[in-house]
Amino acid sequence: MCTNESCTEDDDVDVERRSFLKGATVAVVGAALGIKAQQPQQPPPTGALTDADVVQNEVSFKSGPDTVEGYIARPRKKGRYRAVVVLHGNLFLTEDHRFTAAQLGQAGFVGLAVRRFSRTPDLTIAELNRSDREDRRYLSNTFNEQELKDAEAAIEFLKSQPYVRGKTVGMVGFCGGGHQSLVLSSRSKNVRATVAFYAPPILLPQYRNPDDPRPELMDIVDRLKTPIQGHYGTADTAIPVEDVRRFEEALRKQKTPAEIYYYEGAGHAFCDYTRRNYNAQAAALAKTRMLQFLKRQLK
Repeated sequence: MCTNESCTEDDDVDVERRSFLKGATVAVVGAALGIKAQQPQQPPPTGALTDADVVQNEVSFKSGPDTVEGYIARPRKKGRYRAVVVLHGNLFLTEDHRFTAAQLGQAGFVGLAVRRFSRTPDLTIAELNRSDREDRRYLSNTFNEQELKDAEAAIEFLKSQPYVRGKTVGMVGFCGGGHQSLVLSSRSKNVRATVAFYAPPILLPQYRNPDDPRPELMDIVDRLKTPIQGHYGTADTAIPVEDVRRFEEALRKQKTPAEIYYYEGAGHAFCDYTRRNYNAQAAALAKTRMLQFLKRQLK
């Protein structure tokens, strides 16, 4: 879901951004990661991306025989910190997801945003849209399983770093990345807690591959046992609120520790300041709740 921009009807926008952080520095990062994003409607909410107390850079790690790329942020102060993996749903590792990693670094975590489609760096939105209409391979469970393996590889990479503390991590996911984070938490002992932003409990037909379907969250809800925090906009046309409430009820019925928050009038991707649905008030509250939750769960 949301491998393209259709969740916010922004298919006509594909603006490449090669500069933001510390002048020319981000140009190197952008070139290395192939970062593209929509032109933001306003600057970042805080100075997290340029915070001198947070070390930030691109990284790569192995996932089986392949190389996966990402963006990592951590406190500059020497020490060992709890780690959090960030998964996104759209095509590019946009500025907003790097911003989330930087926010985690400011809060005393090591945040690693994993770049989707690392194996296909030249893939365009137009090509992805065509694939989603025709062969739907990027909507398949086969592709989903590959990405879950990449997330596990990201966890192992973090655990091997001298500045990371603990054998378990937190997960933060947005849209399809939120869906994957929850699926991973249902099967991996490495995941201690998950924060999911607009993760669909039920996938709409346009986001399914009928020949090789991904698991629905409602179908695996009985396997979700670790603490969960969810964030949903009531005006999200991609995720009906009634689906979320059924998901929340199922979690509570089986006594999974769960905090589900609803943001009145917020649409899909309301936390992403680079997109049209950005809702500054809802985003600030949701991110505050995210950090508080992770600090409680990742002690």
